[in-house]
Amino acid sequence: MLLLLSAGLLLGSVFTLIVRRNRESALLAALCLSLTVYLTGLMLLISKQGGISPDVERFLFFSHRIRRWFQYRPLTFNQLGMWINLGRHAFPMVLLLMAEDRSMLSFIRKRPQIVSGLTVLLPALTMLLYLPPVYSQLVELWPAWRALSFYASYGWIIAYLALAVFLLFWELFSITMHFFRRQFLMLVVCLLSLAVLYSIYCGQDPGQVYSFYSYDYIGIRGVGYMLLMPGLGFFIALVAVNVLGGLLGIGMLLRYTEDTLSPDREDAGLERKFDVARTGASVFVHGIKNQLLANRVLFKRIRAELDKPEPDMERLRSSVERLNEINDNLVSRSEELYRTVKSKSVLLVPVALSEVCEIAFDRFGKKYPEALLETQLPEGVQILADANYLAEAIYNLMTNAWEANVAAGNDKSPVTVCGHVARLYTVIEVRDRGKGIPDEEKRRIFEPFYSNKNTNYNWGMGLYHVRTIVRSHLGSLRVENMKDGGADFYILLPRFDGRTRREGRHR
Repeated sequence: MLLLLSAGLLLGSVFTLIVRRNRESALLAALCLSLTVYLTGLMLLISKQGGISPDVERFLFFSHRIRRWFQYRPLTFNQLGMWINLGRHAFPMVLLLMAEDRSMLSFIRKRPQIVSGLTVLLPALTMLLYLPPVYSQLVELWPAWRALSFYASYGWIIAYLALAVFLLFWELFSITMHFFRRQFLMLVVCLLSLAVLYSIYCGQDPGQVYSFYSYDYIGIRGVGYMLLMPGLGFFIALVAVNVLGGLLGIGMLLRYTEDTLSPDREDAGLERKFDVARTGASVFVHGIKNQLLANRVLFKRIRAELDKPEPDMERLRSSVERLNEINDNLVSRSEELYRTVKSKSVLLVPVALSEVCEIAFDRFGKKYPEALLETQLPEGVQILADANYLAEAIYNLMTNAWEANVAAGNDKSPVTVCGHVARLYTVIEVRDRGKGIPDEEKRRIFEPFYSNKNTNYNWGMGLYHVRTIVRSHLGSLRVENMKDGGADFYILLPRFDGRTRREGRHR
């Protein structure tokens, strides 16, 4: 059972590494590998010790025959001790490295290489001192080294586990955005499950294996409790903790992999549906279509006014001026299309988040002057962006949000635009009070030409247009339904400036 659990964790971590191929996945695979190496070494040790109860034998090996197979593997105790040495001291090191990687504490973020180096130093030194030739020489020169090395190594292992758990929980409770916390919680549960599984057996010192036939060692430690033939209650508790920890670890690992992989898989599917050249054209066509529809509205206003016996000249001038603005905008967009197609890129420069949003607010106010808008933006935050293009994405999300409010009969409720600095991202949130997005449509709303609105006026390019712009900014686009109705769209951009003093703005 124990070997199956560790093998399941190892396979799950290897799967994660294959599909994601980043530092976090590599560390997760190393963590599961070290645990598997350690537990395998313990099983070999227990099989060679013998004297275990039938219940424990079935729990560890399933049958007496399998135990005997482990027992007669051609391994010396020095080789077996070295196997346990590597797995035992690598696990807490990798666990703490993962916790440090996910931590946003300023001390760690400002000095990542120094912190990682210090984290690796103690486990590496311990592994070196536990090498059979080194360990035997130290014990021969100084017999007290056995006790000192045992308590020192066990002490820093417990300290590493405690510090890793502290950093993980500190980060978990520091996250304010729901979907970030949900995703991080799966990783925390996975790592805690593995840590609990490891902590049950981490007392096994490699020196005990090297000194297997010696009777002058430190009491019964490590897996020595296996030889005590514990009662039924103890054994049931042991099995429950092992199975629960292993299954939770495997389950959360797979869920975490699926949750983080899904957006990438969906993006890849969308990329296959639209190539780069057609994307550039679609972005342009979508922008032009919106402007032409606005021109149609203005033309109807002008014609209606001219049909009156006494036209309101002030309204006519206003409509004509607005038509002139739109035409100027069409020329500007044509120039932007030429620049983008020519360079095949957008120009990302440091710009204030509030400046980009103000451009979007201005466009939104001109299209829907009657719309209510509520904003809350962090002061002084900068992002790397092409201000005009990113503003277009925010403007489109705001337009969709207001139309969702109106369709749901909530035209007295505002569209909310918020900015957040969360973990490694600057997040722009656009929230509506509409009916939300059905689950069956969530996977399709970013597809080109998909729309559940009137197709005479909505070509289904809006959200694909937004996603294209966000991807060009090295970001991603997420959507979630709110519990009290409505939908939240999140633009996640790589963090550039982390100052987060907040200001409120209402209109």
